[in-house]
Amino acid sequence: MKALILCAGKGTRLQPITYSLPKHIIPIANQPIVFHIIKKLVNLGITEIGLIVGYKQKIIREVVGDGSQLGAYVEYFVQEEPKGLAHAVKMGQEFVKSEPFMVFLGDNIFEDDLRNFVKRYETEKPDSIVILKEVDEPERFGIAVLEGDKLVKVVEKPKHPQSNLAIAGVYIFDEKVFPAIDSLKPSWRGEYEITDAIQGLIDQNLIVKGEILEGKWLDTGKPKDILDANQYLMNKLKGWYIRGDIDKESKLENSVYIGTDSKIENCEITGPVVIGQRCVISNSTLYPNTCIGNECKITNTSIANSIVMKKCLISNVKGKILDSLIGENVTISNIKNSCSLLLGNNDIIKGE
Repeated sequence: MKALILCAGKGTRLQPITYSLPKHIIPIANQPIVFHIIKKLVNLGITEIGLIVGYKQKIIREVVGDGSQLGAYVEYFVQEEPKGLAHAVKMGQEFVKSEPFMVFLGDNIFEDDLRNFVKRYETEKPDSIVILKEVDEPERFGIAVLEGDKLVKVVEKPKHPQSNLAIAGVYIFDEKVFPAIDSLKPSWRGEYEITDAIQGLIDQNLIVKGEILEGKWLDTGKPKDILDANQYLMNKLKGWYIRGDIDKESKLENSVYIGTDSKIENCEITGPVVIGQRCVISNSTLYPNTCIGNECKITNTSIANSIVMKKCLISNVKGKILDSLIGENVTISNIKNSCSLLLGNNDIIKGE
């Protein structure tokens, strides 16, 4: 089985960070979101992966490369215009050919390892199988209606939902999905919807099954979602992984990961905390669920429940930086009060 990861979207709800970066490489637990997805696929034995790219694709190509660093083989396919998820899947047709394949939205994080999902497909041989998750606000999602374990109807963001089972962004299809996509017309929002393609399979009396997810489903489409996913993954860290230098005045508690050539001087760090490579952090306090990217310099500052991307310079924050998502190469200095920040690459904030 091969896989397609859909990474072409602009991530408008994550602006201003996504003015400079595609959302799929925003780090959570100090690794790009798409790395977590590729690793999950590799753990399932799926190593041939097509990335459907578009917006800022050059950055994704530079970060992911050929996939070998993650034990995968990655090819790239370009969706030139944002015409919807079904259209994105169509871009990978020549890659998957006639084989069954998994489709994974490039901004989703799952607790489950998805082994049962793949096993059901291989055992039961339906024409398609779709991950579903019970949600509190079904009108915000594509919704599936089941009879037993078979899908009988799917609706995109219904005003009056007939179920609370959201389509959670992971699917297995065979080649029959491509004629269903070819027959689609654009939806009211001008896109070729994957839900309409699934409904097309159902209308042909093909067997489409649902697998209800038991564990967490984290859609990382908004800043709070990114921080929630980061917190979830950070809390899975155990123990210490120290590759940098820590002076005698510094205190570390709980799970702390410190990368190669980083220096920690007179700091208090309460994990889970991850610090990248070649960082210098001095006279500062890092609270739980804080991630610091590579080559950051942080002085006289307290940070909690935040993601700080690479090459940031932060100094003399008298309050606390909390619940923040801070892009690359950001400069913050001389801030008198506590603050929550959402900053894009190269932003500068300087107090008096």
